[in-house]
Parts: sequence; C-alpha cells; structure tokens
Amino acid sequence: MEVLELKAEKRTLKRTKAVRKLRATGHIPAVVYGHKEDNVLLSVDGGEFGRVLNAGARMISLAYDRTKESVLIKDVQYDNLSDKVLHVDFARVSMDERVTLKVPIILSGSAVGVKAGGVLTQTMKNIEIECFPAAVPEDIKVNVSELEMGKSIHVKELPSIAGIKYLSDAESVVVSVHHAAEEKAASEEELIAGPEVITKKPKEEAGASEKS
Repeated sequence: MEVLELKAEKRTLKRTKAVRKLRATGHIPAVVYGHKEDNVLLSVDGGEFGRVLNAGARMISLAYDRTKESVLIKDVQYDNLSDKVLHVDFARVSMDERVTLKVPIILSGSAVGVKAGGVLTQTMKNIEIECFPAAVPEDIKVNVSELEMGKSIHVKELPSIAGIKYLSDAESVVVSVHHAAEEKAASEEELIAGPEVITKKPKEEAGASEKS
C-alpha cells in the first residue's frame, strides 16, 4: 500500500474566530494524538487533504515542524449542509501494532434479484476492521451479482482478506434484495412515525472538538 505524505503546520489558536479565519484561507483545522504523546494542533491545506481522501488513503505520513509521523485519518468532520471538511483527527500508529478503524464497503455487479424486479438495499456502508497499518485497505469490495430476491449478505460472508479481521457483528446484514412492495411499506411506516428530530448538536467549530 502506497503511503502518501501530507504536509501540515502547527497552530496555537483554537478560538472560533481564529478557526473561521483559518478555514477562510482554504485550510482545515486538525489535531494529531495518541501513543502517549502530546496532542498537537495543526492545519492542513484543504486541496491537499482532498487529494489524499480522493486517493482512498487511510494511513499517511504527516509532515510538520521537521517531524514525520505515521498516522491514520481517524475522523473527518463535515459541514452538515455540504461536503466541506471542517475538522480532521489524526491518530499516531506504529507499524508493528494492529489498529482498528472503519473502511467503506463498495458494491459491484448487478444482483439477479434486482433484475427480477427487486430493490437492493445496502444496510452497512462502512465496516470496522483490525489489521496492521501497512495492510489497511482502501475499501472492502463485495460482489452482489448472485444475490437473489429475499436474500442478504452478512458480515460473516464478506470476502476473506489476508491480515484483515472483521470486528463488526458477524450476523449484521451488509446488503439485501427485497420486493419493491417492502420498500414502499417501509416508507409509509416512516411517514406515520413522523420526521426524525435531531437533538444532538454538531461538534463545536473550535477547540471543544479537539483533544487537548
């Protein structure tokens, strides 16, 4: 797995005004932590970080202040109304220690159940895995070509990959195909239940979301 390098700069201010000013320049506030070392507040170029994300990288070499550290992109906070990245958490890793993280599940193929008039539903978009940093995959690919009407693929049926251990519940459904009528019924039940009320506040824009 190719390890991409991302340059960062140290920052000291974490007040809301300072963070907004930082974002206005096209940079993203970030923090690196872990391995019993001090947390370090950073900023990264939005365009460069986007390049890393688009490449599917999860483990990178983070370069700042004459230092290079192997880190995992542990958490990315997005704006609620757009795809704009608001904050990034980097976690230090050691190449000889196993790490846990979530990676996306990518479906491929056309399910036979869909060709028969069914509806395909991907219940699980990401899955938690454990592996050594050098073995972190960009994603887990699942071929649904043979998925029939009324059938599901569970975590325990995901492809076996050397060095990768699935931590999510083995019985959890990843993807399924069901009759279109079931989809309609589910939608009607949601309407009866009423709209979901979101009470959890998003992470604060500044230091409250950063580990210090």
